[in-house]
Amino acid sequence: MKTSIASISRSGLLVFMIPLLFSSCQNINPFNDIRFPNNTSNYHTPILIEFVDEEQPNIVFPKNLTISISGPDKNLVLSDLESKNHKTAGNLLSLVLSPNAKPSTQHPISFTITAQGKHYEPVSKNITISTLSNQSFTIPLNYE
Repeated sequence: MKTSIASISRSGLLVFMIPLLFSSCQNINPFNDIRFPNNTSNYHTPILIEFVDEEQPNIVFPKNLTISISGPDKNLVLSDLESKNHKTAGNLLSLVLSPNAKPSTQHPISFTITAQGKHYEPVSKNITISTLSNQSFTIPLNYE
């Protein structure tokens, strides 16, 4: 008698708990707080800058560099995350031109990248973009 009451109680408890568990799981959404940019402007002219050690370009890669961008068209140069906060990922710097930048041979986009890092001499490189195609540059750094 006791075992039949215990099994009925367990069955009743399971019948009651299972729907509660499934209804609570439906309210969990891991993407709930993620916000995607509303700006659907097309950025163009991806620019990839690689910083290398001048003495050992394929072995040692400068990291934790401080980057600044100056020059006449500096306001047209953005990070690939749509900001003017330029940070390297390892030894790579990924940039894009803003949508209102229209580089051409008659009106090129010009800016200067300055990089500084621990144990490296500061270096500046003038960049000129005159097409809408992908661009890549390598900037060697001197080890101090």
